Amino acid sequence: MSEQLLTPIQAARKLGISRAKFYVLRASLTARGMKRVTGGSHIKYLESSLEKLIHRAAENGKPLC
Repeated sequence: MSEQLLTPIQAARKLGISRAKFYVLRASLTARGMKRVTGGSHIKYLESSLEKLIHRAAENGKPLC
């Protein structure tokens, strides 16, 4: 099964935040389980890990960020 990789802009859109806010929160999101893949100077994020963060926040009734 192929894993969907998202650019930082796509990841920010999925989370409903701006690109700038995504970069501010990136370390916190990574600590909470957001997975990333690096290739040279490019960083992409696993869509499934973002979906897990969103579902976990919804289940707990707490803000994601």
